[in-house]
Amino acid sequence: MSMEIPQEQVLALLQQCHLFRNLSEEQRLSVAARWQALFYEEGLTLYEAGQDATAFFLIFSGRVRLSHRHGDREEITYLEEGDYFGEEALSPTPLARRATASAAAPLIVLRLEATDYQALVREIPHLAPTFRLILNSYLLASRMSFHWRGPREAVRYLARRHPFFLFLRAALPALVTTALVSLFAFLTIVVWHGAFLPTLLLVLSLVGGLGWLAWSVIDWSNDYVVITNRRVVLLERILLLYESRQEVPLEAILADEVQTDQIGRFINYGNLIVRTYTGQIILDRLAEPQRVLALLDEQRERARRGRRRAQREAIEATIRSRLGLPTPTPPAESVPTPAEESPPPPPTSGQRLGKTLARLFMLRQEEGDTIIYRTHWAILLAKTALPTLCLLLDLALALLILSQRLPLPQRLGWVLLLIGLPALWLWWLYQYVDWRNDRYIITPEMIIDVYKKPLGVEEKRSAPLRNIQTIEYARKTLIHLLLNFGTVYIRVGDTQFTFDNVYNPSEVQRELFQHLVAARQREEQRAEQAQREQLVEWIELYHRVTNTPPPPPPAAQTPPPASESG
Repeated sequence: MSMEIPQEQVLALLQQCHLFRNLSEEQRLSVAARWQALFYEEGLTLYEAGQDATAFFLIFSGRVRLSHRHGDREEITYLEEGDYFGEEALSPTPLARRATASAAAPLIVLRLEATDYQALVREIPHLAPTFRLILNSYLLASRMSFHWRGPREAVRYLARRHPFFLFLRAALPALVTTALVSLFAFLTIVVWHGAFLPTLLLVLSLVGGLGWLAWSVIDWSNDYVVITNRRVVLLERILLLYESRQEVPLEAILADEVQTDQIGRFINYGNLIVRTYTGQIILDRLAEPQRVLALLDEQRERARRGRRRAQREAIEATIRSRLGLPTPTPPAESVPTPAEESPPPPPTSGQRLGKTLARLFMLRQEEGDTIIYRTHWAILLAKTALPTLCLLLDLALALLILSQRLPLPQRLGWVLLLIGLPALWLWWLYQYVDWRNDRYIITPEMIIDVYKKPLGVEEKRSAPLRNIQTIEYARKTLIHLLLNFGTVYIRVGDTQFTFDNVYNPSEVQRELFQHLVAARQREEQRAEQAQREQLVEWIELYHRVTNTPPPPPPAAQTPPPASESG
């Protein structure tokens, strides 16, 4: 349903959006005139996956539900006021919709037709790179699935490093392969016509060079920078060797800036430096770094506005409750049920085996609201390998001696069986208990690292969840990748906690992040509740004073009559 929105409100929304932030007043007026305001009731569909993309949308108020099929599973994303969607319409070539968009609450959107967009970028050419940035990001994100992303967490930016660095990675293997193939082809064809050795070297150099080139391309394509409405994430992976994920919540970012050099300014790449209390994450070699910086600053500002809005609404509700005033009913909104949340993908046979072994060795346990992790079972096998081997050798030697298959004294066999075997068993048991005693604990408020030696001292380190600044993990070797274990690094103030060699470190990182968000929300709610109570007491006193009638003025006193003198 078409509707009218005051132009100043449209201009205010455009000013907040990073796509239009650096426009002049005249240009912003021209942009505002091209949008059509539409109203949708809750549950109505704006477009469906597979339809031709004809328009780009900006949310004026309300909430949009985007559902996208990724293989056999459906991924759900919720967008709110200030978000944009329908990026397929920004493509210079026709594209079909990748997702279905519907109103998750009473919704007002601003619609920009694809034809109007094309006219707009011709009129204001410097808009084109920004729109191209979000289009490429959306198309890349639609082909990927991030299992750590929450259902209300929207990916606003996703990119690999600048293509110039793909060229640099591919240049060396291409040049070396070309040189070797040319040399061996010359030797095979001209010098030793049809000889076996140069022909073999020609084939090996060609196959090896192409493999090297393919590995370089895949290695470049495995690294990503992700900005969501909750966090900044750096994903890095070296094929078959290394994998890590670093992330920082938006509210933990103190500052951000772009660093570049002369070559970077020439071909438009740079490093985005994200600073926190304890250090920095470098999102290096990004294309259009200034535009990415504007997008990140917008997400940080929107997160701050959202917190301030929630605080104001809570204060108003508390005041109304304390003064006995009617509380307005909030607009109905569609809250995702557990069934709507993005389910994890079905595990492969290897993953099912890994989960079975993790349950068998109790690598992750839940006790109420507390989660306990232990190091991977491979660490247990490494700790107990030597005592297990000695135990088996001792038993074998004892049986061979006692059965007189070895020409050794029977007494030695009994010593190995009655003394050596229990001693080695105690050694094995010590290693097992030593492995089991090391625990990493997440409670609703704390993280705890417990290191305990059997019959020895126990060391316990703890820190409040709300003080966590960064969380990252790494799987550093092929064994770590194959068996899916690694180390999670948690920066708390000037201290670094490590959950060493835990199973499925990406899942541990995800659970840590969820507990961090919940802990910070509880902390903010407690602080805000205390402030609200104090503020409401002042308002209640003011209300009582202003509504209490003033006391009557004191009655005029009649002066006593003057005494008569005789």
